[in-house]
Amino acid sequence: MLSAEQIKLLISANESLQVQLADANAMLAAREQEIEFLGDELAESAALRSKIDAQQDEIESMRNRLGEKQQDSKGAEERELELQRELTDMAVLNKEYGELLQDYAYLQSQFKDIRVQLTTIKAASLQLEQYSRRIGELESLLENSVLERDSLRERIRVLESKNFLKEI
Repeated sequence: MLSAEQIKLLISANESLQVQLADANAMLAAREQEIEFLGDELAESAALRSKIDAQQDEIESMRNRLGEKQQDSKGAEERELELQRELTDMAVLNKEYGELLQDYAYLQSQFKDIRVQLTTIKAASLQLEQYSRRIGELESLLENSVLERDSLRERIRVLESKNFLKEI
C-alpha cells in the first residue's frame, strides 16, 4: 500500500495535473475557437476570393466592352469628321449653287435683253430689206428712166438731125 505521504503526493500531483488538464482544456477550447474563427475566416476569404475573381472577370469584361466602346467611339469620331467634311463640301457646293443661280438669273436677264434686241434687229433688218427692195426697184426704175431718157435723147437727136437735114 501507499503511504499517506505518497497519497498526498499523488493527490497533489493529481490536482496539479487536473489544473494543467483544465488549463490544457481551456487552451484547447481557445484553440478550437481560434480554429473555428480561422475556418470562418478561411470560408469568408474563399468567398471574398470568389467574389474578387468574379469582379475581376467583370472588370475584364468591362475592359473589353470599354475597348469596344473606344473603338466605336473612334469610328464615330471618324464618321463625324467625314460628315463634317461632307457638310463643309455641301456648304461650298451650296454657295457655288447660289452663285450659279445668281449667274443664271443674270444670264436669263441678258438673254431676255438680247432677245428684245434681236427682235428689234430683225424688225430693222426686215425694214432694211424692204428699203433695199424699194431701192432696187427705184434703181431699176431709174436705170429704165435713164435708158429711156437716153433713148429719147437719141431719138431727139435723130429727129433733130432729120429736121436739120430737111432744112438743108
